[in-house]
Amino acid sequence: MSSSEARSRGGIFALTIVGAVGVVVSFASTAIAFAGLKAANGIPKLVGADNELGYPSSAFSMALFVLVLTVGAAQLAGALISPAWWRALATISAVAVVFQLWAAYLAVVAQLAITVALVVQLVLMVLVLALTVTRLRRDGRPLELGIFLAVASVAGFFSAFRLTVDKVGTFTEPDVAPSCNVSVLVQCSKNLASWQGSLFGFPNPVLGIGGWSALFMIAVLIISGVSFARWFWIAINVGITLALAFVIFLITESIFGLGTLCPWCMATWSVVIPSFWLITLYNLKSGHIPVSARLRSVANTAYGYVPLITLVSYVIVAAIAQVQLDVIHRL
Repeated sequence: MSSSEARSRGGIFALTIVGAVGVVVSFASTAIAFAGLKAANGIPKLVGADNELGYPSSAFSMALFVLVLTVGAAQLAGALISPAWWRALATISAVAVVFQLWAAYLAVVAQLAITVALVVQLVLMVLVLALTVTRLRRDGRPLELGIFLAVASVAGFFSAFRLTVDKVGTFTEPDVAPSCNVSVLVQCSKNLASWQGSLFGFPNPVLGIGGWSALFMIAVLIISGVSFARWFWIAINVGITLALAFVIFLITESIFGLGTLCPWCMATWSVVIPSFWLITLYNLKSGHIPVSARLRSVANTAYGYVPLITLVSYVIVAAIAQVQLDVIHRL
């Protein structure tokens, strides 16, 4: 066995072990959750991610870890796993990382203690993503772009969906505060009730549901190796640029007009910004947007610094919010 084959088999073995540990941890967490519900004296209460799903969230994590364990064990047993499987697993594990972060976020919002099981599941899923990405073939396709857009689309879609549910709740249960209301500063009620929240005559999140669904399908096609014509890449760029312009308008109105920070709105902002930078810089460096060779070279360099560029963008928004709203002292 060559050294490269040994490393490959070692990676598969590590992936299988991570999957097995994940199954055990998530199964135990699910069993404990159901035991707690059973012992609740007929008044079971789901909180955090469990309440959002109507079911212990660790059960969904268990299903994902079972998939990882099965693929790893099959590979160790001699099965020939096609590249398409690894691309699919990379996408699923990336979405799973977002799922675990979302569960942790809801635990914080609900003022719950973040359990050891939740932290372990998050760490294990990050390991799965890292080990899976190493299996992807580098054949020129923008896999990183596709995987990130898939993750961003899921996060954006869920944020838009939750905002839509909360908007509906303001009609069906007007006396009940939306789940995204944390404080006077961090809330979505004011945003949803404002004219800015229905700029085109219907709730803004409806646009997000449609837009993120379309971007998710595009991301899946990118990961699958589909090649798009130049006009299609430009159309994607126009779409994400319009989304960014809309987000900038909403950020401005939220901070300066409404004086609030809407949690699900901020989740949308946080994925639109890097999506814009990634798509735009990719199109510039790939020549889909016709520019000079020098600008293509600059874009190619900047593409590798998108995380830093995104962080700077976040810091600018946070600084503006702090100056205008004194966020630190009002949290």
